[in-house]
This record gives sequence, C-alpha cells and structure tokens, in this order.
Amino acid sequence: MPSLQQSQGEFVQAIKDPSTFIPKDEEYARRMKIYQSLFFSNINGFVSSALPVLKSIIIAQFGENQWEQVIGQFFIEHQCRSPYFNEISKEFVEYLATSPAFGFELPSFSCELAHYEWLELDVATRRSSENNAYYKPGQNIEEVKVSPFATLASYSYAVHLIGPDHMPDSPSEVPHNYVVYRDEEYQVQFVHLTAMTAMLVHTIEGAEEGISLAVLANQLIEQAPSIPQSTLTAGMEQTVIDLLQKRILMLA
Repeated sequence: MPSLQQSQGEFVQAIKDPSTFIPKDEEYARRMKIYQSLFFSNINGFVSSALPVLKSIIIAQFGENQWEQVIGQFFIEHQCRSPYFNEISKEFVEYLATSPAFGFELPSFSCELAHYEWLELDVATRRSSENNAYYKPGQNIEEVKVSPFATLASYSYAVHLIGPDHMPDSPSEVPHNYVVYRDEEYQVQFVHLTAMTAMLVHTIEGAEEGISLAVLANQLIEQAPSIPQSTLTAGMEQTVIDLLQKRILMLA
C-alpha cells in the first residue's frame, strides 16, 4: 500500500502533467480532470493577466494552442515557490529566462517584454510601510531618494513599443532605460529615460537613505566628466524637480 507521501506526490504529478496520470476508474478520472482543469486555468489566468502583450504576440504568431503549451510546460517543469498571482507571473518570467525548449522559437525580445509587463504589475500591487514624503511645489529640496513605488529598468529592446504589429528582429544598439512608477492617482506609468537621467536615478537608487543634491552633483560630475559642470548641475536640478513632481523621487 502506497504511503500518504507517495499518494500525495502522485496526485500532484497527475495535476501538473496529465499525460502521466493512469486512472483507476471512470469516476476517479472524471474527478481528476476537474482538478487538472482548475489548476491549469488558474495558472494560465495569472500569467495571461500579467503578460497580455506577450500572450497576444504568441497567439498571433503561433495560435492559442501554443500559448497553452507554453503555460502547460511551465506548470510541469517549474516548481512554484509562492501561491500569489503576481509571484507566479514573476516565476514565469524567471522560467522564460532559462531558455526552455518549446518546440518553436519565441521572439528574441520575449524575456525582456515579459519582465517589463510583470514590472508594471509589481509596481501596481507593491506596498510600503515607509512614511512617504512627496514633494510639493515650492518646498526646499535637501535630500532625495527613489520612491518605493518606482523601479529603474534597462532593456536592449524598446519594450514599450512592442506588440503584435511591432516586433523588432534584433536589439537596439544602445540600451533603453525606463522608470516604471505609480503616480499620485495610483496609476502605473513609465518614463523612457535618457542615458543621463538613467545615470541620475541609478545614483540616487544607490543611496537608500537619501542623497543631498550637492553629493549627487559631485557623483554625476565624476561619472560624466566630459559635460561642463555648470550644465550638468543645472540639468540635474531641473530633472530632479521633474522626477519629484512625477513621484518617481521623494524627499528623504
């Protein structure tokens, strides 16, 4: 007689990979089919809602069945660490990064697009216990830091432009930098950054407790010595105010 642990293992395996399931009788097969359908539908729903653009591209190129194949293979091969929907979609993004073999080739931008879409979900559902001191026009700016509801990301594709009608064949010659953030109305937004602004945000991000504008200016001057100091400082101050007003930055 199989042990409880063995029976549970067989039950889980039958749900994850229906091809391994050998029914004892018709009623057992009927009940197991319900479980299999329920679990697959949940996983498919979590990933589909998090990555609608990637899903639409795969369906447009290969068909609905191939999207379900991708989800099914993820369900079989990956051991999820969390039951939460945004964590499951994150693990799917991590799974794609391992370059699994699906029997057909996903577009080369798929991993980056998936991460960008998941990041939007992550920012939308992110929580913070910090006392967030957001900037109000006219306030004195001494130190700043990156909002807990903003994340800097860099991709080799212009991911915000990708869709079924625009699928680049190769990466760009220069990186595309973004900040994905939550605005004052709790709506998720993004900014496509210049290299200089990305450097500024990255520098601030490295100072978790905040950084003064004087120190920030000195660090930027060290990183971009070819830019005249007066030009860099004036541009930095203007950019900081813009990022504060967008709530990408906050007062430290």
